[in-house]
Amino acid sequence: MEPPSLASFDPIYCADSLEFCPFDAKQRLLIGTYQLLTTGGAAREYSEDNNHEPSSADAQRVGRIYVCDVVAGANGSELAIVEQQRIETSAVFDIKWSYNRVQGRELVGVASADGEVHIYTAEGSSPDSYLTPLCVSAPNEAVESPTSMCCSLDWSNRLAESSSPEIVASQSDGTVRLLRLSDSRMETVHAWHAHDAEAWISSFDYWSTSTVYSGGDDARFKGWDTRMDLTSPVFNSRRHQAGVCSIHSNFHRQHMVATGGYDDTVMIWDMRAMRAPVSEFNVGGGVWRLKWHPKEPTQLLVGAMYGGFHILDVAVDGMQPLECAPLPDLAASAAVKVAKQTSFMKHESIAYGADWCQSCDDRSAGWLVGTCSFYDHLVHLWRRPSAPN
Repeated sequence: MEPPSLASFDPIYCADSLEFCPFDAKQRLLIGTYQLLTTGGAAREYSEDNNHEPSSADAQRVGRIYVCDVVAGANGSELAIVEQQRIETSAVFDIKWSYNRVQGRELVGVASADGEVHIYTAEGSSPDSYLTPLCVSAPNEAVESPTSMCCSLDWSNRLAESSSPEIVASQSDGTVRLLRLSDSRMETVHAWHAHDAEAWISSFDYWSTSTVYSGGDDARFKGWDTRMDLTSPVFNSRRHQAGVCSIHSNFHRQHMVATGGYDDTVMIWDMRAMRAPVSEFNVGGGVWRLKWHPKEPTQLLVGAMYGGFHILDVAVDGMQPLECAPLPDLAASAAVKVAKQTSFMKHESIAYGADWCQSCDDRSAGWLVGTCSFYDHLVHLWRRPSAPN
């Protein structure tokens, strides 16, 4: 049975990214939005049948970041999404928290249509001033197109604290950048041409952060060793049949990575053997977002564009569902089996942003999930029906 919507929220602009705060068991979420303003400042009217963007140089991509709290509804069983802060900005493509504090600060990064990574600190004394700007990356004019947009970002410090974490960012002109955050500024460590089309996604291998992954509209999934010459990747997979839009390293199980793309397919990889994925699963829509569960190694949240949102269970033979350990030698004995656990189909437009709430006080009630969709600019909260067996 499909879970019901527990709360909804309209951010006015098209919604494409959503992230729960990972600190202090807060049920606080950030929503990123996108809106095209045509010449004269009029908002572009989007619909499923009218989704072509004009190429006018005068068109402006604007966005908002919403800070919202999840609170109990009037009857106690439902929830409400309460806006606390609204930040006007360039159009937002991606939002990612640093899951470890950096020199005691709670930080979040935003990938923006202006081509840059914006870092905010969550140190506001009140909810309406929760996020304040910290720093912005500088363009690398030797590599990037002046009209390049920043499509994604990821942090290197998911599993280990760092006073100077690295950030990987991908660009619409195919560039990937490696940045380093030091105190209150970012510097470019490397920037290179990674794809011959839009580089939709970039991600760290959280177990070996000198390894960076990227995916592009050229249908390539690539791996890079940032300690080496970046003119050639360490692998270049053509297994996806269309653009690669999402990559996420499993931070519970070393060597396991999930990828997804416009070919409607989620692929699970053992990064020690890149000839082929260890499992494939068709979700019925282009895969824009993949998120491993914060506590449960087998649970994978999928934003599948025109195919809705899904939770997959990625089971490994010989491993318990909650076992956090490196993958066994899959070539020798183990098998990976992917099954759909539940779906949420109440969005009426492209399923983009998705995230798990980072804590759960009552697991019997089901783990809270937030999702958002584009043209209908809608956010829903719902719960996974039950924990895996």
